[in-house]
Amino acid sequence: MKLSDAKVKFEDGYFGFVEIRKNPGNVSEYIALLYGVDGKSFMLCYENDTVISAQELEHLVLMLKEVGFRRAKIYF
Repeated sequence: MKLSDAKVKFEDGYFGFVEIRKNPGNVSEYIALLYGVDGKSFMLCYENDTVISAQELEHLVLMLKEVGFRRAKIYF
């Protein structure tokens, strides 16, 4: 889900929770998974539909704060 779409859905109260997990394609990086209250899950992406992944957790935390999240589960 694009950052701009995630912001809109967050403001509408769509998300139940968010997780930061290892990227299955590159275990040295982390990705953010957004879970809707309807049970659907999404990966957080840039506007060009590229999945946001980072080796540093701080990068993902800043992106999630930009969306509006204040809590996330982190899996190492």
